[in-house]
This record gives sequence, C-alpha cells and structure tokens, in this order.
Amino acid sequence: MSAEQFSKLSLGEEMVTTRAAAARAARTQPRSSSSPGKDHPLQSIELPASSSPTPSLVISTNNLHYNVSTFDSDLRRRVKKGLEDNEMKMKYCTLSPTQPTDGIKHFHIDDDISVAIGGQMVRPKCNCGANEEGLACKHIYWLADQILSTAPEYLDEKPLQFSPDGSTIQSTTPVDILNNKGLESVADDLKWVLQKEDVPKTQDEMTDEMTDMLSVFEPQEALPGEFKSPESPLTSERSRKYQEFARLLSDYAIRDPGVFLQIRDVIDPGFQRRVFFQKIESRISRTFHALDDYIAHGPMNESLDALRLDDPMNESLDALRLDVPKCATRLRALVDAIDDFCMQQNKDEPDARSVAVRAAAALITVLDRVVDRNVNSYEDITWGLEAPSDPRDNNLFVALIGSPSDGDSLFVIDTLQSLPQEDVLRNHWEILQSIEKRLADSETPVSYEDAFRRFVHDSRKRAASETREGEPKRTMQE
Repeated sequence: MSAEQFSKLSLGEEMVTTRAAAARAARTQPRSSSSPGKDHPLQSIELPASSSPTPSLVISTNNLHYNVSTFDSDLRRRVKKGLEDNEMKMKYCTLSPTQPTDGIKHFHIDDDISVAIGGQMVRPKCNCGANEEGLACKHIYWLADQILSTAPEYLDEKPLQFSPDGSTIQSTTPVDILNNKGLESVADDLKWVLQKEDVPKTQDEMTDEMTDMLSVFEPQEALPGEFKSPESPLTSERSRKYQEFARLLSDYAIRDPGVFLQIRDVIDPGFQRRVFFQKIESRISRTFHALDDYIAHGPMNESLDALRLDDPMNESLDALRLDVPKCATRLRALVDAIDDFCMQQNKDEPDARSVAVRAAAALITVLDRVVDRNVNSYEDITWGLEAPSDPRDNNLFVALIGSPSDGDSLFVIDTLQSLPQEDVLRNHWEILQSIEKRLADSETPVSYEDAFRRFVHDSRKRAASETREGEPKRTMQE
C-alpha cells in the first residue's frame, strides 16, 4: 500500500466508543454493509421495503421501534410526525400540589400545546384538538415515546405497538411509568423543567417576581424595591444595561413560564434572602461611614467628577458624604425595606425563621448605633462651615427618635414587634438590655422609652410562656 493510499484511510463514522452508543446501535435496524453508517436513527423504515409514504415500522428519535401496521394511513402519518419530530420541545411539566402523586399530570409543549394524562382520565388529552374521537395526535405519541425512553425495563418486546389513542404501549402505559418512577424522576432523566410551585398568574405578577429575582445581581447592589423604580440620574451605565436585560428576560418568562421556572431554580428564594441581607448589612455599614466622612471632612463637591457616574466599581452613591438628615432618611428607608421584605415572606416556608433572625440582627444593629449617636455630631468640626444648631439637624438620635411627630412610627420598634419574639430575645438579649439602659439615661421621649420597655419585657414573658407550654407536664412523682 502506497503512502498516499494509507493517508486516505479513516475510521468509520459509526464506530461505537461508549456503552450508550452500543445500546443505541443494538436497537437500530440492521443495515447492509454497503450503505455508509449514520450517527442518528433511521427514519420511516418499512419492512418489507415499500414505496408507501406511511410505513408500518417507525423508528423514533430515541431509537425505539414501533409497529404501526394495524393503523390506517392517517394514524400512521400522525405517529411518524410525532416520533420523528426533532423540533418538538417540552416547556415544562407539572403536577398540581392539590393532586396525589398518581393524579393528572400536565405537559406544556412549544406552541402553547398542553397534554394531560393520568388520574381518572381514560386516555391522554391534548388541547390541539386533533385527538378527538379517541385517536391520539402527534403530540401524544411524541410524549409517550419520551416517557417510555426513560424506562428500559419495558423495552424487552420489539417492535413496540401503540394503541390508537396513545394510552398504551405494548403491555404498559405512560401513566404506569410516571406513577412507578415518579414525575420528578422522569423529568430529571429527560432534562425537563418541573413546576413544583405555582407560577404568577398575571403579567404584572410575573414581572414583579422576575424583578425581585434579578435584583440580586444588580451592579449597584440595588434592593428589590429600588430595582423596580425608574432610573435616576445617578444610575450607572452598567445598571441601565442590566435593567434592559432584566426586562428582556421578563418578556421571555411571560411568554414561556418554563423560562421563569428555570430562572427560579437557579435564583431560588433562599439565595434571594441571603443576598438581600448581605446588601442590607453592607448598606447599614456604609451609611454610617458616609456620616462619619461628612463629620470629618464636610460636604464633598457634588460635581460629575465627584459623583463618578462611570465608576467601574459602581460605588458612586456610597462615595457621597451624608449629613445627619440625609443619614436619617437612608436609615428609615433601610428599616422600611426590611419590614417590606419580611411582610412578603411566606411564614410557612422552612427558611422563614432564618429571615426573622437576620432581620432582627440588622434592625438591632441600626438601633444600637443610633442610640450611640445621641450627641451633636458637628461639635468638634474643623472644616469651617457653620454647623446647624437645630438638634434635628446635628443629632442622629434626635432626628430618628427624639423628635417624634403625630402619626410617626416608632423607629425600629414597630418592625421588631412583627418578628417572632423568641428569636429576637434569645439572640440579642444582652444588647437589648444595653439599649434599654442608654435610653433611660438619655432624653428619650417617654412614649418611645415605654414602648421599648414593653416590647422587651412583655416579649420575654411571652417567649417564656410559649417555651413552658411546649414542655411535657411533670408527674406528681417528679
């Protein structure tokens, strides 16, 4: 053999190199050695060879063989379209939370097609309308083949045979496979999205939930409520682009709930909660730091250069120094954000308690640091400008606690009272006692001091009572 002939030699395209490939090869129809191999299943093979456009043997995209010789031409065409359709895609599947595991399952396919099977249904039902009079449509045949491909124990008899309504394949049914394996297991095998919780029912609700989820990655660390607000002049280019990207994703999720479910699987509620409190804790620290910077250096030059709108670190807002009134405004907004976030949580979820614990920690940190600021912040300034003389403008404690107006909420206390008291007291008892003592030593409004004292001590009594009620009663012999 010459060198040129040797160089033209190559391995065949169908050389089996994996067990999975060997299994697929074993299920395919034997072919003549004179025909070049392919790396995908044969389509519409009929035995014996015939020029009929509706073959009696069809091989699906999963390399499963189906005998449709007993079907008429129209039904054969339906089977052929369903089993050979590589473009049909599953959006998501679901089992209603109110249904038992063997209840009706819904499969949502592209083009707003929905197939329901299981439960008390005698046969599958598709909303395409083509499976009337007890005959299956291409969507039902496709779905049955997909489900069967996950259960090799049912593939002993070849070729397989459908019932005309698609409810039975050989000696089993897609419903049996789903009930035996479980919908979650089948969906996992096929890489289908499984809806485990309700999806938002309206377009506005979907947009709100998508915005909440996507806010976790907002470049300027915006909180969910801030991310929903219109752009401000201080919004960086990265944040504006991210808002556009979020709107684009929301549009896709509205059109296809499967996209929403996939995003929610990645940005799950637990992750959203952790990121929220990381942002809150960081924001608290930076807010007090901004006040300290103002006290030390005075107001900064709020030029475009100082604002640094194109700052690659997206710290332009935090670079601003805050005087006492602005710091107070930010702290109130943070307390309100914590309150809103806690109100939105489902108290029956497993993570609900951890939310309360982190919320209490953040709120008590804010209150502790505000109580420590019951001084004239500008008393020792050296930067030259005349400092304000009104305590509401130079004393953070007075601005937030010491000068209440009619109808004002009790700073931090109102939100703390909405949390499970046992967790608040167990984790923060010592610091709460310290705050109580400092409030008594300060010129604290009587209404605020009394409310704080009632909160601490009434909550402690209630928590102790709840603990005793949870303990087993002692017998007389003990």
